[in-house]
Amino acid sequence: MNVEKIVVGLIALNGGTLVGRTRLQKQAYLLDKCGASFGLGFTYHHYGPYSFDLVEGLTDAQAEERITIEEHPGRHGVPYAVFRSKEGVESPAHLGELSADKARAQLQKMRKVSDIVLELAATVVFLRDEWDYYGKGETDAVEETKARKPRKATKERIDKAIALLRDLGLWECAKPATP
Repeated sequence: MNVEKIVVGLIALNGGTLVGRTRLQKQAYLLDKCGASFGLGFTYHHYGPYSFDLVEGLTDAQAEERITIEEHPGRHGVPYAVFRSKEGVESPAHLGELSADKARAQLQKMRKVSDIVLELAATVVFLRDEWDYYGKGETDAVEETKARKPRKATKERIDKAIALLRDLGLWECAKPATP
C-alpha cells in the first residue's frame, strides 16, 4: 500500500482529525500488527517503534493537499501536530489488509487510552516481536519497557497498556521463531 494512502486513511478513519506524531506512529504500528500488513519499516526510536516511511507519507499527503498539518506549542516547548483530512477526502474501504470497519474498531480502542499508554503498548509489542533477543515473551518485553521508560512505565499505565493489547488481540499471539 502507498504510504501516503496509509497516512490519509489513518487520519480519515480517526474521524478526520488525529492529534500527535507519536499517536500516528503508534497507531500505524499496532494496526500493522493487527493484520493491516502495511509493509512499513519500523525501528526503535525515542518513543518506541517509529517509521521514517510514515514521515515521508505525511509530507507527500500534505504536498498533495490531502491533509493539513497544524503545529501547536506543547508542554516544555515541544510542539505537537494536528493532522486533518482535507474536505472531500473519504474514508478508505480498506486500510492495508484490514477492512475499514475492522481498522476503525481497533483505532477506537486506541483512542480510549492516553498517548503514553499507547506508546508503552507499542513498545512492549516491538520489544517482544522485533527485539534482538527474540522469544523472550511478554513478561520480559514489559520489564524491558519499564527499564527503558522508568518515568512513564508506572504500574497503572503498564496495566492499561496490557489491557489495550489484550483488547486488540495482540497480547498473546504467535512470536517469531528464535533465530
